[in-house]
Amino acid sequence: MLDSASQRIVVIISADLAHTHQASGPYGYSNASEPFDLACGHWATTLDKSTLTVTAAGYADRALSCGFTGFVMLHGMLERAAQGTAEWLSTLLANYHPSYYGMMVASFVRQTFQVYRD
Repeated sequence: MLDSASQRIVVIISADLAHTHQASGPYGYSNASEPFDLACGHWATTLDKSTLTVTAAGYADRALSCGFTGFVMLHGMLERAAQGTAEWLSTLLANYHPSYYGMMVASFVRQTFQVYRD
């Protein structure tokens, strides 16, 4: 489907990371916040499914992230869109928590390749 599209397709997932980085924040502090945000950043860098669905998922309930399900959905979309003839160039641009919640910016650019069969 993507190969036949005449226009570029952009998907934006707006999703906060952990909401529990500061005790003074509205959700208090959780020691799950930092490892959750780091796992999401590692996933965004590597697209390693288990980093998202096992490691980050293990912290998600205590980290109180409203964005986790969006990342899982995005991962499924990226897997489906690759379909054996493409891979994704993933770049983590930012992963910070300047206030009580974490924020991440990443890009995923589809790189197609030719499949040769004998």
